[in-house]
Amino acid sequence: MGLFRKDIASFSDEELMVLLASKRRNEALTELHSRYAKRILGFFIRMFKGDQAKAQDFTQDLFLKVLEKHAQFNPERKFYTWMYVIASNMCKTEFRKLPDLQIPENETMLSIGAKWNENIADKMLFQSELKKSIEQLEEYHQATFVLRYMQELSIKEIAVITEVSEGTVKSRLFYATKKITAKLELFNPTNENDLFKIQ
Repeated sequence: MGLFRKDIASFSDEELMVLLASKRRNEALTELHSRYAKRILGFFIRMFKGDQAKAQDFTQDLFLKVLEKHAQFNPERKFYTWMYVIASNMCKTEFRKLPDLQIPENETMLSIGAKWNENIADKMLFQSELKKSIEQLEEYHQATFVLRYMQELSIKEIAVITEVSEGTVKSRLFYATKKITAKLELFNPTNENDLFKIQ
């Protein structure tokens, strides 16, 4: 690649990842941080419901993980996609530390509750199973579901945050909602399938 031939700002993300194993690691990490810190901070702020202090801590930790895990990176992959998986895993781990995390009572989730809780004696059991089914999703699907139905972002906003097409966002939402609906079939005696609006 000729990694010692040019100014650090002209390197691709993938070349910078290779440089993390060299004497220029500090330069490379600083450059990656300058390119993506603001974007990933926005992602964490969304995931943690506006908690900027927590989001900033997670952003710092993320770039430390990028440095620690640089040897695991495949230069044939896109850097941001790889970093996004790490960020999603960090959120997933954090959510699992919070057994009292409540499903937010926004319009979408209340609508689901109204339809599915009608014949449920124990509403807490329903919420527990819903939370568990969300946590069991793969990272991409979980993050997309959370951003859409718990953070109530638009398809377009999610596409910007995750850097995929709107079609990909819809595909991930379709998969996620299908999995959740199947896992919560016991709580859906009327076989209501149209609970999650993809649009």
